[in-house]
Amino acid sequence: MILQFLSIILLTATLREIVFSGSLWHFKWPLIFAGVVVLVPVMQLLPLPPELWNRLPGRALIAETYALIDRPLPPLPLTMSPSATWLSGLALLPPVAVFLGTLTLGHGQRRHISYVIIAMGVGSVFLGLLQLAEGPNSSLRFYEITNRTEAVGFFANRNHFAALLYATMLFAAAHLVDAIGVAGQTMPRHRLASNIVLPLLTWLTALLMLTAAQLMARSRAGLVLTDIALAATIALGMTDRRIKASSRGFGRWVVASAAAVILLLMPLALYRIFDRFGADPYGDARITFARKTASAAYAYMPFGSGLGSFVPVYQLFETTPDLGLTYANHAHNDFLEVWLETGIFGIVLMGVFGAWVIQRTASVWRETLPEVRSIDTGLARASSVIILLLLAHSLVDYPLRTTAMMTVASVALAFHFRPAQFHDRRRAAHSASPTDGENSQVQRRPRPPVSREPWTPNGDWPEAWQRTPSTRGGTSLPSGQPDDATTIAADHEQNPVQTAGERGDN
Repeated sequence: MILQFLSIILLTATLREIVFSGSLWHFKWPLIFAGVVVLVPVMQLLPLPPELWNRLPGRALIAETYALIDRPLPPLPLTMSPSATWLSGLALLPPVAVFLGTLTLGHGQRRHISYVIIAMGVGSVFLGLLQLAEGPNSSLRFYEITNRTEAVGFFANRNHFAALLYATMLFAAAHLVDAIGVAGQTMPRHRLASNIVLPLLTWLTALLMLTAAQLMARSRAGLVLTDIALAATIALGMTDRRIKASSRGFGRWVVASAAAVILLLMPLALYRIFDRFGADPYGDARITFARKTASAAYAYMPFGSGLGSFVPVYQLFETTPDLGLTYANHAHNDFLEVWLETGIFGIVLMGVFGAWVIQRTASVWRETLPEVRSIDTGLARASSVIILLLLAHSLVDYPLRTTAMMTVASVALAFHFRPAQFHDRRRAAHSASPTDGENSQVQRRPRPPVSREPWTPNGDWPEAWQRTPSTRGGTSLPSGQPDDATTIAADHEQNPVQTAGERGDN
């Protein structure tokens, strides 16, 4: 509850910032989408009249229970498990607050957030190494029910650990591509300085560590999606404008070398993937989970069973042969689980979100704005790949059911939107520039001369100026010669003082 309380504070401050900064219209669509997502559990918790509630599909068992104890049906909410829906609604607060909070940040602050995520991923790698070194009974495994033979980091599940690794990899890859671009602009005109070499080696080391850690997690989906993330890393490098224009092809040579290393390492990853497919006992169970979940979702159409109600509802559809050593805490397919819990509303939301992700991903990879730094463009492109990989992972698991991964996904989703201050700068530049012709340049309108009052001294003139008696406040000035105040005023009339804007200073 502490996390939810802090999320409410962050959410309040974020909404206040968006409203008072005039960014409400700029962020109208993400605000609407976040509001609809939060509204789903609220609507599911509203009590319904017994006559209406009794007509909903899948409620006959509860109605029969009240009839057996000879009690009338009270007003009941739509959800089959109100307490679980409350918890699910509260679990949405941190990612929604982080998503809206990240929207209000500028490009520089967003880069700092990516540093934090990368540091969290690298720290998880070191923790995973210690977990493997101490064995299955390591005290560094923070959950009783966990994968005891693999590295899990701060998670209970190796699949969630793998999701964090490939998401962090892409953020590190964006910074590595930026470092290569900086080095490509420097070479071969100058020798590489330490402030260029150090970031290059740092991001390369982080990327290699995160890639190698996937072999410790041994998640099948994680290994497959890591290969896709590595391919996206090459694409990030090949589309960077500085690398394409680097002297003597230095940047392209570095990217090609990295691609060769990735291709050499890919057979090892494929071997581990095939090994995992032959050893995982959950291979057939996932198919059973998906089939039963689809049957339950169809039975609870069109409004669903309520967020968080998967476990009790799924158990209603299990038969005796289905009972075994496996326990279905989730459907291992988030799309089916969302369909079961939210019905037609979830289907519409997933469809709209999927269409937007595809459209925005194409836009992010197609646009190359000169006023945006290459690292910021790279982070937006990396974020688009992260969202796609997490959605693909959700077909066979539930990586977004943890607060940590929902928060990382919220940050990546917010990176798809340009900061509000950037939007305002572009709008101001567009309104100030002529629109007739693509080669037209922004012209400055002449300003009227600035009129100034002549300055007059308050004290005595220096002795050297007192050659011919002339009175001005009891002070002698040269005869027939104007004083400094008159000279300054005349000079102002002939050469008006230019302001910083008239000189072209920015």
